[in-house]
Amino acid sequence: IHEDCSAAFIEFIGTTFFLLGFCGIQALMGDTSSNVEHVLHIALCIEFSLIIIVWLFYRVTGSLFSPNVSLTLLLVGVISPVRFAPYCIAQLAGAIAVSVLVLVLTPGPLSATTCLQTGVNKAQCIFIEEFITSGLVLAVLMLAAKYQVTPFAPVSRYEIYSHLT
Repeated sequence: IHEDCSAAFIEFIGTTFFLLGFCGIQALMGDTSSNVEHVLHIALCIEFSLIIIVWLFYRVTGSLFSPNVSLTLLLVGVISPVRFAPYCIAQLAGAIAVSVLVLVLTPGPLSATTCLQTGVNKAQCIFIEEFITSGLVLAVLMLAAKYQVTPFAPVSRYEIYSHLT
């Protein structure tokens, strides 16, 4: 249990640093001049944040950073329930910590807010979110099934099975 709690603490730190990409979004949103730049800026801030933090943390915790990924790996038997519970708590606590940091470190109202477009109802939004999340966890499972060890393993999470079991 001590090892699982230590890994969960490191998962908290990794999740917090990953989600700090929102500070980049918030700090620079006023500089975009078109909708395409706006969307590209958001995507690049989050994806560069993810790729760097996964690269740093994957050997220690597997760089899950999402309760959805943790649940998937629990269901397929990669992580135990004893590791799953603290991981989820750590990931949610990391998200809360980043929310506070973004509010404290950046001025004004949030620039990257989520709202439904006209004509999209809540049921459609939930389906879209579930579909996208399914794609994420499927990608993790498909890439994690490979046992290759390369310098680029954290980018594609090749080593997730070997480090979590």
